[in-house]
Amino acid sequence: MRGLAASVLAALLVTAPQDTAVFHGATHGVTVDVTVFDGRTIVSSLGAQDFEVADNGAPQAVVSVSPNRLPIDLRLIFDTSGSISAQELDMYRRAMRSVADALKPDDRCEIVGFTTRVTSVAPRQSPPITIDLQRMLPDGTAFFDAVSLGLITVPSLDRRQIVIVLSDAQDNASFFDEATLMDAAKRTDAVVYTVLPARIGSDEPHYVARLQALSLLTGGRLVQAAKDSEVGTTIIDAIEEFRSSYVVRYTLGGTVKPGWHALGVKVRGPHKYTVRARPGYFID
Repeated sequence: MRGLAASVLAALLVTAPQDTAVFHGATHGVTVDVTVFDGRTIVSSLGAQDFEVADNGAPQAVVSVSPNRLPIDLRLIFDTSGSISAQELDMYRRAMRSVADALKPDDRCEIVGFTTRVTSVAPRQSPPITIDLQRMLPDGTAFFDAVSLGLITVPSLDRRQIVIVLSDAQDNASFFDEATLMDAAKRTDAVVYTVLPARIGSDEPHYVARLQALSLLTGGRLVQAAKDSEVGTTIIDAIEEFRSSYVVRYTLGGTVKPGWHALGVKVRGPHKYTVRARPGYFID
């Protein structure tokens, strides 16, 4: 099964620019999820006239800016490997349940868990969500494989994609490596929030940096609960932050060149807002 998953992922990564990339089409329309902060407060009153967008350094005309009020497709990826105790597994169940119960009727949710294998805990469905989390053998951690597969999403103009990963980011069993994961992050149309288990803290800076990089490449961020019993609340807060973002659209002007396109998104005016968006995208 793992070999099949690896083969499928390899094929999808090769064909992703043609089949799954949200950023190109006949008119090369680009859609970007953007969150704006004034300190720690989310700014929700901006319009198209307030944004500046540069694509590979060239200014672009923003076609529209709208609040992210579309239904969401949520994928939760839970690391259940290693020495997860029965008590911790029960906390994960409660967290999954609280997140599922907080979704809106038009949302859809999919939950997966992983050790060395990726296991479906809840197939994609609208609320109410049926969850089946069973204890998995702690035989290793395939973080790169599981999250790379989890980043393969189907773009939709009438839905927004969010992936939330709960893991310490350690890996000792993957077929793929960190570079493959980061390449998948550059190509996904989902915004990724990563959640570091509270029991890990920040004692492993290398793994913290890995989660941070994964999030930033997609316009998301790394979050952490004060304690593991608050994981569900932390994830719900991340989802609500995503719902408070803007959907910024523009049509790429000039000669469209294949390859990596660096993005720069700013808010006009003297006020120093903090803007969070993905740093770029691919055209092939």
